[in-house]
Amino acid sequence: MKLMITGHREYKLIQNGYDVGWITDCIEQILLEIHQFKPLCYSGMADGIDMIFGKLCIDFKLPLIACIPFEEQGELMDPYRKRFRDDILEEVKEIKKVKNSWMVENCDTAIAVWDGNKGGTHNVVQQLIEKKKNFFWINPVGKVVWKCFL
Repeated sequence: MKLMITGHREYKLIQNGYDVGWITDCIEQILLEIHQFKPLCYSGMADGIDMIFGKLCIDFKLPLIACIPFEEQGELMDPYRKRFRDDILEEVKEIKKVKNSWMVENCDTAIAVWDGNKGGTHNVVQQLIEKKKNFFWINPVGKVVWKCFL
């Protein structure tokens, strides 16, 4: 099984007052549910949901592929977030220079932390639907999780 994450950046989580603890718990529960399938995990390693997922994968000892869209990604982060990211990158199975579309093409299942609004996460959710990929939708607005299995 190959599992990818998509979700909001940290500034959007904070700006909208989303409960990051609740979101983290939801991701953790999904990982516990599918841990038996030994998923190979993909994360874009942006701040926010991507790095939360990356840290959980490391904690669960699940193999993680860091799917970094461009070399300078870490330079756009403040020193604390960059260090957190670097710590995760030290533990990953592999680093690939690929974009979200690669993760969508190559995953079997996804986790989408999405508030329903347009933006980058919306674009990835649209790709998941177009490619008929199963995904867990964690909605931080209504605090509900849906299994969107096609």
